[in-house]
Amino acid sequence: MYMHPNKVVIFISNPFGFGPTGKTVALIEELHKSWPGKIVYAASPMCQETLPGHIKDKILIENIDERDEASLRHVFNKYENPLIVCTLNRLAIKTAKLMGLKTFFIDSLAWMWKEIPEEYLMADTYYCFNLFDIKERLPKRNNIKVIAPIFGILPEYKTVKETFVLFHVGGFKNPFQDKMSFAYLNLLTDSFKNFEPTKEVVVTGGNDAVSYMESKVKNSNFRFCTLERDEFLKQLNNTSHFITTSGLTATLEAFALRTPTSFIPPTNLSQWNILKLLTRKGCADSKIEWADILSHETDFEGLSEKDAIPKFHQIAEESYNNVKNHDRFIHNLNNLITPIPSRNKQTEFIESAGTNGSEVIVQDLITNLV
Repeated sequence: MYMHPNKVVIFISNPFGFGPTGKTVALIEELHKSWPGKIVYAASPMCQETLPGHIKDKILIENIDERDEASLRHVFNKYENPLIVCTLNRLAIKTAKLMGLKTFFIDSLAWMWKEIPEEYLMADTYYCFNLFDIKERLPKRNNIKVIAPIFGILPEYKTVKETFVLFHVGGFKNPFQDKMSFAYLNLLTDSFKNFEPTKEVVVTGGNDAVSYMESKVKNSNFRFCTLERDEFLKQLNNTSHFITTSGLTATLEAFALRTPTSFIPPTNLSQWNILKLLTRKGCADSKIEWADILSHETDFEGLSEKDAIPKFHQIAEESYNNVKNHDRFIHNLNNLITPIPSRNKQTEFIESAGTNGSEVIVQDLITNLV
């Protein structure tokens, strides 16, 4: 099949933790392997944190604010008739459509919406994940495709894992907050200081969060680092126990790599929802919820992500500042680290959802590029 190398694909993510970025980077890598044309990644610094070194010099990186319309227009106008691929970025899809460009939209949270935002469905093709019975709730639209939730080529899973623990806090920042939840990070670091690990604990996540924790914990058994995507997958495949916030990307990659996974309390609404749904499916038997720390239930039902974020900050502060809650957090976290949970239900879950989502998107892109 003859391919036109002069066409351009522009990828845009969303600086909401590492989930959208992880999917975008996986798509970039996979498209680059199968298409010789020009690939542009238009991204803010946070969305570039996990970009693997080996791909950086093979694509064009445009530094932009992906939440600013003028910035988006500027980069879209710079290239002749580009295809636009957006991950969870409402403004990018809207801007691209107003400019008459061909668009592809990846919505990893479709299962969470009461109704799919109309802007998302403006895309020429809208992709959502085969998760949590989504098929029964989708509107009848020809541009909707349901795909598997794993993106990129994962390493072949290891049956024999290494003894270290991989501890993951995710990107830990998002556009709805002006600062990180230091109370949450302090709860983690206080727990680490109270824990005597018999094996190495590798703590990973967004650069600011990881640097902050590293400055607080002086124990050579703890190693702090921000990992590029391919290095993260390698560590995720090697570890015998993955402990994480309940973000979708890392959680499902761990399930696919047959790595037993435990959960620390959620830091945003989508994580809170995911943890609830995974619990129902029997995939989160090893977890800490905020209700285990506070002496009351927490309910975020009906809130938007924007309204929920300050409440998560508040809960973390309530847990950190109250002596009983603080001690309970440390006790629960230290009890979570050592025992390795069963992964049987986690493996069943990912086998039913599938693992080749990005292949479908890359094929669709290539069809539009020839």
